[in-house]
Amino acid sequence: MSYTLFVTPLTWLKARIVELGAALCTAGVLIGGLAIGVPFLRARIPEVFLYSFCCVTAVLLRAVIDLAVRGVLVGVRLTGVSNILTPSLSRYPAGVVR
Repeated sequence: MSYTLFVTPLTWLKARIVELGAALCTAGVLIGGLAIGVPFLRARIPEVFLYSFCCVTAVLLRAVIDLAVRGVLVGVRLTGVSNILTPSLSRYPAGVVR
């Protein structure tokens, strides 16, 4: 998936809603399977709940981290810092390293 930083807020929100929907669906299928008594799920009740919780939490955490990074980038752009000066590789005026 080609992910760019310059997406509209509505596009970003739609993508996060799709991810959250998929995570909730996965958690629902697991807990629903547990509720109807699927044998291999009943044998692993703690793991089912843990995986369901982690599935949804991972999507929410990713959204929070993504928003934080975007906020930092917007802040940097608003400060007007456009260039970061880096030293040249060579100390010689001609740019030749001996």
